[in-house]
Amino acid sequence: MLNPLSNNEDAEPLSMNEKEQHTSVLEPELKKKSDGGIAPPKTIRKWDLFRVFLRSFFLQSVWNYRTLISMGFGVCLIPIVKRLYQDPVERRNFLIRHFKFFNAHPYMASYALGAAIHLEEASARGQKDACEKLERLKELLISILGALGDRLFWSTIKPVSLMVGALLLYIAQDTYQQIGALICTFLLYNIPHIYLRYKGLLEGYQYGLSIHQCIHQNRFQKLQKAYFFMGWFAFLLFFAFLIRTLIQQNLMFVLVGGGSALLYWFIYRFSQKFYFSLYLTLGIGILWGIVYQLWLG
Repeated sequence: MLNPLSNNEDAEPLSMNEKEQHTSVLEPELKKKSDGGIAPPKTIRKWDLFRVFLRSFFLQSVWNYRTLISMGFGVCLIPIVKRLYQDPVERRNFLIRHFKFFNAHPYMASYALGAAIHLEEASARGQKDACEKLERLKELLISILGALGDRLFWSTIKPVSLMVGALLLYIAQDTYQQIGALICTFLLYNIPHIYLRYKGLLEGYQYGLSIHQCIHQNRFQKLQKAYFFMGWFAFLLFFAFLIRTLIQQNLMFVLVGGGSALLYWFIYRFSQKFYFSLYLTLGIGILWGIVYQLWLG
């Protein structure tokens, strides 16, 4: 046997040790060629997850009535499909799987993204039922992530941030304090938003099918309570400042406003009709104003 690394036909044959050495070196390449030239799937890196995180901010940019956020969901996973698959057919099938109907709260959808990456990686490594499990998991996460996100952000963090911002703007004395109030409002809302968006992606990738361990309501209860008490404190403080200002300017205005609110509450308590109570209160207020003006005249 001639030395395969030499072009000289008169080269000396290899010894047994040299044969074994060259065989061990060439074996991975031979195996790769025998498999059709397809390399084994690559492992997801932290950089890939970070790229998905950056794309998740544009999750709703291609929102539509047919599939809601599924197109944005698939676009977020493009770095993953490029990492796992080289075959164009497999890449196309990957995107088709994630362009199906899906919806969730845009911030909490990162948990679904992480779980999808976990199962897609398992599928690329040969787990046959990973894609079926992924489809069922996404169907279950639609209502769970939507309810959690709506209750945490839309019902708690968002109104509380606005209330605190209104309070800070009200007590601000100059332009710099007003800018500081706007910055505080921005941070108060976006710190939990960005944290949960990134943390959800990492935990979803870590837990996979066991994602239910990190998205239960009790886990977010402390954060929700903290913002709840912060909101009530800001509301009461803002109301106190407002009442003090109104009393200094016009005591009658305060009495009319308070009396109207009490009258509306009294009527609504017995009628349980919103518009009826509102219109009746307005009518009584207008009538009282006319009588008051005639009495003064």
